[in-house]
Amino acid sequence: MRKLGLLCVLMGVLGFTGGAFAAYPEKPVTIIVPSNAGGGTDTMARLVAKFAEEHLGQPIVIVNKPGAGGQIGFEYIARAKADGYTIGCIYTPHVAAHVSAGRAKYTMDSFAPIANVVTDPGIIVVPSSSPFNTLEELVAHAKENPGKMTGSTSGPGGDDDFALRQLEKSAGIAINAVPSKGSAEQKAAIMGAHLDMAFMNVSQVDAQLESGELKALGVMTKNRWNTLPNVPTCVEQGYEVLSDSSRGFAVPAGVPDDVMAKIIEVFDSALKDPEFIEASKGQLLLDVFQGDVYGDYLRTLQKNTDAAFAVAPW
Repeated sequence: MRKLGLLCVLMGVLGFTGGAFAAYPEKPVTIIVPSNAGGGTDTMARLVAKFAEEHLGQPIVIVNKPGAGGQIGFEYIARAKADGYTIGCIYTPHVAAHVSAGRAKYTMDSFAPIANVVTDPGIIVVPSSSPFNTLEELVAHAKENPGKMTGSTSGPGGDDDFALRQLEKSAGIAINAVPSKGSAEQKAAIMGAHLDMAFMNVSQVDAQLESGELKALGVMTKNRWNTLPNVPTCVEQGYEVLSDSSRGFAVPAGVPDDVMAKIIEVFDSALKDPEFIEASKGQLLLDVFQGDVYGDYLRTLQKNTDAAFAVAPW
């Protein structure tokens, strides 16, 4: 009887130990996208997930949690169980802007960064039916019709919201900002000519610019963007508007070291996969940097965003 009791105890311990140290991952992994399906972040997440799950050995499920300029999704990621089964997309400057404004129920320390994947410059677009063909024409009309022009953004604290503010200041005009739940909604509104202009990112409107459904009035980089050589920068047209957005992945802080190492290995393999790089062409503006480099970038961004909020709150 004593031997049987001892055997049961040993079996219980061994069973517990085997479960506690089971190799990650044992089940599907979820990626949270804090925006609507069809937008730039969603496109990135789905393409990366397709290649990452080949290296992970488990399915990856995409779940969209849009709203409040990404805040709803960021908060969901931050409070998720830190077991490696919830990975989140984070995009800048939104993830930092909510913290600066005091709205967020997280800080940048709530996340353990995996990798940045995309850096996407800003661009000002108008419907194909718009009478404006240059930024100068749009600005002139705005001055003649103060407070009447509308511009779409992804919401307060976003890179496009910053860009709208920059144009207002640089051109001396007023634009009625119309927030959206993501780039898919923005794109539908501007293509339907429900707004005068939209402040977006290059990758979000590449296809529509190529098809002629939208017109670009200015790209928000210092030099002309390589994929849009015929589109002048805002700066060369005399308006100091510089903006971009980065998109990457992170997990909730506190994921065990061995699990974190596996996740980083999986993403590293996926992002270096030649087939992924080829598939990204025409869809993603790749700018991959990982681990501590990505973490330093996010911390610096938070400091800069805090400073910007102190000067001009949103």
